[in-house]
Amino acid sequence: MNNTSLPDAGTCLRDGWLLYKQEPLLLSGATILMAVICGVVGLIPFAGALVYPPLLAGLYSMIIRLERGEAITITNLFDGFQAFVPLVIASLLMSVFISIGLLLLVLPGLYLIIVYGFTNLMIVDQKMDFWPAMEASRKLLHAHFWSYFVLAFVLAVICVAASIPFGLGIIVAGPVCLAAQYRFYHAVTVAGDASRL
Repeated sequence: MNNTSLPDAGTCLRDGWLLYKQEPLLLSGATILMAVICGVVGLIPFAGALVYPPLLAGLYSMIIRLERGEAITITNLFDGFQAFVPLVIASLLMSVFISIGLLLLVLPGLYLIIVYGFTNLMIVDQKMDFWPAMEASRKLLHAHFWSYFVLAFVLAVICVAASIPFGLGIIVAGPVCLAAQYRFYHAVTVAGDASRL
């Protein structure tokens, strides 16, 4: 699929907003619950690194289910724990690789931040193990780097703005941005790109 056929950032955000509006209370409630859990667990050294990846994957799972027309409940926030090991290992490896890349003149680290952007989605949606998911994400987003870079930049700006003041805007912006990211992911994977990796 050519980059010209991919949804732009505006389209992804619009579709993400429409998906969010299907279950706004559940998605915002799950975001709040995730923030509370991570805040409490974060008081324990290194525990946050074990809890955040599966909870983030749980939010993705809720979005995927909604997009497929399936019912969701707040308990779906914990779906990611079914893939606890690959999610945590992938998170740790990505953190190490990105940190090394940032030390190497910054740009390699920024590149890895972008190309590893679909790793959690690959694990949750396609049931991949950590390394195949990281490689699939890297290859897929390398092929669509600039299109996804623009989307990632826009989503980052929105999330930063939504964090002011007190992070209250993230309650809405968080799930909307994840849904927008999923819209792009879905667009490139349904076209068969992932099957050729």
